[in-house]
Amino acid sequence: MVPLILSGNANPKLAAEIAQNLGKSLGKVEIVRFADSECRVRVEEEVEEKDVFLIQSLSDPVDEHLMELLLMGDAVKRGEARKIIAVLPYHGYARQDRIHREGECLSSAVVAKLIESVGIDKLITVELHNENILGFFKIPVIHLSGLSIFRPLVEEIKNDVVIVTPDAGALKRSQKFAEGLDMPLALIEKKRDLDHPHKIVSMRVVGDVTNKTAIIVDDVIVTGGTLVNAAHLLKQKGAKQVIACATHADFVGGADKILQDSPVDKVWVTDTIPVAQELQFPKLKILSIASTIASQINKMIK
Repeated sequence: MVPLILSGNANPKLAAEIAQNLGKSLGKVEIVRFADSECRVRVEEEVEEKDVFLIQSLSDPVDEHLMELLLMGDAVKRGEARKIIAVLPYHGYARQDRIHREGECLSSAVVAKLIESVGIDKLITVELHNENILGFFKIPVIHLSGLSIFRPLVEEIKNDVVIVTPDAGALKRSQKFAEGLDMPLALIEKKRDLDHPHKIVSMRVVGDVTNKTAIIVDDVIVTGGTLVNAAHLLKQKGAKQVIACATHADFVGGADKILQDSPVDKVWVTDTIPVAQELQFPKLKILSIASTIASQINKMIK
């Protein structure tokens, strides 16, 4: 079955690279944004009895990109596609995976229901904040790791290396990465302020980082504040170099300047979220995730 690959406005460059890796071109989609911010989607391709892949990162502005995905899904469903597979290189709302205080919503579960409601049959996503949200879906979800892309860069470092997990929640991810490289693991224990997003109350290092290159492994960088605090702490404990390694670059609030002016020596990310030229900085290195996603799609269409 010949697949059709469509893209929303979130990350058309990555979508085009994925299609190119598969030896195909993107199908045509008309997305109109009205003056009152409403969106209209029209798929300008014949989709009947085809397997259709909808590529859309749920990145900032998250709600706009989510709505584009839902409308593309509905348009393709109405066109009687054989199967509809949503490809979310970055899954927005994935961090809202639990209820911390009375009266809060469970946003990840709501988004899962929305995606299923338009007839999407399967989902492919990369480096979820917490794999627990897979349980919110009734449809099959393929969860890819973006960290394998960084492995060659880590192996090039000749100094002693220690993989650092930024908090207990990321321990499983960091542990798997460290074991794959046969490298030691250290942990940063931190206490968050639940009333103030992204604010950390206290931090401490568990493990030996003295005279080592410390590589902080995480799923996403947002403000960069936590990384800066971690880098200060790691260097106080004797680390000679600190590298931040994260799949998603969800930069907000001047993260580019914060990271460039920080003790972090290098920042490695993938292109699951496009980083605007004005937000790129000398310490930043962006690696393409296209081949990883294309490889998974290729397995599904053979």
